[in-house]
Amino acid sequence: MRSKKEVEAIVSGMGVFVAIISSLVELVKKLGGSIEMIYRLAKPEGSETLEAIARIIVQGVVKVQNQFLKLISSGQSLTVDAVDGSEVLADSKDVFTYIDSDFINWGADEPGWPTAATSVDVHEIVKNATFSQIFGSLSSDVHKLCFTQHQIKNFVKKHRNWLRAESYGTFFLFESKGHFFVARVRFSSGGRFGVSVGQFEGSCFWDARPRPRVVVPQPA
Repeated sequence: MRSKKEVEAIVSGMGVFVAIISSLVELVKKLGGSIEMIYRLAKPEGSETLEAIARIIVQGVVKVQNQFLKLISSGQSLTVDAVDGSEVLADSKDVFTYIDSDFINWGADEPGWPTAATSVDVHEIVKNATFSQIFGSLSSDVHKLCFTQHQIKNFVKKHRNWLRAESYGTFFLFESKGHFFVARVRFSSGGRFGVSVGQFEGSCFWDARPRPRVVVPQPA
């Protein structure tokens, strides 16, 4: 016979389990699933239904995660070339007519490493957000969203038509000397490029109304 404490632990555990299942049922219904789908999970052949529900849930989570961004390059084949990582934005006067002095002041001028050709995605910011919210909505591991500065320069030279025009800005995440930074590339109607740098952990909310853009490596 089980002790009183064991029974209480089982009852408590069942209560948590029931709460989780209840929340799952409500979530599935909210995301377009049916209660019949859940009933069918009790049957051996219900594995396909389980996968379907999982897909519905994942799609719902993605929509929530991307509340700040809208992917605008879907179906396009955009890449940055293979580069050796040696070039930094602070020394890129061959591309930019304006370069923020804070690249030097903040130590955001560390060369990168060789990288292979990399597919990229371009998003528009659709809701006011900080840098951490913008990039965090794409991945909990922001290391995966970083470019080298050489890759950023290559994108600017290769895909200027995908930069937000009229100097509103296109954002790229990179790492230098153990810190995360965001390069803001501005492309004026006169064909001039400028680049400034912001600190990733900054509290500034970026205005979504001009639809600034964000470029990140495409997820594997």
